[in-house]
Amino acid sequence: MELYSGASANYGRGYTFVDTFDADPFSSEHRHNLFYPFSSGAEWKFASWLANSGLSMAAIDECLSLDVIKSQRFSFKTAKALRKLIELLPSGPRWKYRSVKTESPTRRALQVFYRDAIECLQHLIHLPSNSGQVHFVPKKIYSATDCMQRIYTDWLTGDRAWELQDALPDGATLLGVVLSSDKMHITQVGNRQAHPLLISLANISADVHRKGSTNSYLLLALLPVPRFVHPNKRLRGVLASRLLHQVISVVMKPLKMAAEVGRMMSDPVGNLKHCFTPLVAYIADTPEQHVIACVTDNASAVSMAVSKQFGDPLCCAARTASKTHQLLIAVKREMRAQNLSSYFQACRKQQLNGVASPFWLDWALAEPSSFLNPEVLHHFFKMFWDHDQKWCSRMLGADELDFRFSLL
Repeated sequence: MELYSGASANYGRGYTFVDTFDADPFSSEHRHNLFYPFSSGAEWKFASWLANSGLSMAAIDECLSLDVIKSQRFSFKTAKALRKLIELLPSGPRWKYRSVKTESPTRRALQVFYRDAIECLQHLIHLPSNSGQVHFVPKKIYSATDCMQRIYTDWLTGDRAWELQDALPDGATLLGVVLSSDKMHITQVGNRQAHPLLISLANISADVHRKGSTNSYLLLALLPVPRFVHPNKRLRGVLASRLLHQVISVVMKPLKMAAEVGRMMSDPVGNLKHCFTPLVAYIADTPEQHVIACVTDNASAVSMAVSKQFGDPLCCAARTASKTHQLLIAVKREMRAQNLSSYFQACRKQQLNGVASPFWLDWALAEPSSFLNPEVLHHFFKMFWDHDQKWCSRMLGADELDFRFSLL
């Protein structure tokens, strides 16, 4: 195994997960009552169950009004009182919100609810479930001493992590930012939608990362889902794409600054490190990948190929950030971005979707061709069951195919 020499140096003492509890304003109460602000362990367990039960506030009030519950003499009598006690507990990154200005009118005012991205990364580093599973030094693992065959396990064992570390100052610590977003319906009736944006760290071991129970992904922001009143449906889509980049750019501002000049952060044992935060992965479905890459539906999000070239045996050039930037500059010379319809028509000639300012354009070391990953659900899983499996079944027959699977 070859470790990257000079990476992830220590620069003094920071703080640990336990230190955050000691800094809590009620830490003195914990010396006498470990379960403060609750009176006992039994009360804490009951409060935890209520908080995680999914019951409404009215249902919790009804539960607390039962005589058998009243006889326990809990320190909270209503759901509101319970919520106030919970808010006294040490919390993770705090939520913030801000109004969003749009370039075209919407049916209702828009807000974005978000948390500080740096605080979220620090929370992930200190998370107890990630103890011993967060690594900071790129490495190359070989199967034998001749170093001829590489073994890839986690992100830090890959070439991309090594290349990014090369671009950082000596002693710097590489924190690979992983984002994920997906618009979803939250009601069965009507058209209520949510667009959550999640954040994680590529430095977390893959064995831990892929387990949902470890909470390795944090909800970073709730992106607004706009309803523009523009008469043209296609241009409403362009406006929505622009808004997505605009809002993500606001939420990612701390990470962009850290990727440019670095940020002092604490590792799990309390050592201060000079951390840089490039975007290394963005997990999204294919339509959203096109929006993120700022390309039209008939173009590849990661290469310069268009739909007519998708079956070609030769690989096309990567769709790099600099290449997209050059195309945007060429379009802006021809047409102003404020002239939405004409600008979009000019963009279509370059297979661009009309977004004028991609959020990743000023994010140091961010490359769409690298951070946009294959979509496992559709590209692999559904591709197999919807196409490959049907072809094989038609050629061999269902019984023969079942027999061959049984031999595996």
